[in-house]
Amino acid sequence: MLQLLISGCQQSPPEEAIKAALTELEEAVEAGDTGTILDRLTDSAVVHRGESMDSKTQQRTLVGLFFRYPKRQVTLAGIRIDTAPNGKTARARFTALVWGGRNVLPEKADSYQVDSHWVLEDGDWKIESLESERVYE
Repeated sequence: MLQLLISGCQQSPPEEAIKAALTELEEAVEAGDTGTILDRLTDSAVVHRGESMDSKTQQRTLVGLFFRYPKRQVTLAGIRIDTAPNGKTARARFTALVWGGRNVLPEKADSYQVDSHWVLEDGDWKIESLESERVYE
């Protein structure tokens, strides 16, 4: 019984925590929840999508995309997570398949190769930098 209690109190490995955070981000994008997305970024996060975006540009970009595509879906595939030996930084690479539109049928679909760097801040994994590049240009 004591072993069950102890194992229940242990933190999940970094890979599991980052995968859970990525699932949270997928759900937030589909729900149009900019707050959850921005909360997953460090205060000094660098997001590069064609060009680097500061935090205000990140927020405006999200709001603009959510208005333009009220119905949207995201699927993350091929997630690879490498953690540093110190257990406080990690790199997650994956392909993001995104599509959206005004109705149920998508008007636009795209796929991106994403390279993200994560840091452990106050017990929570956050994105320190993220770069995305369209798979097909």
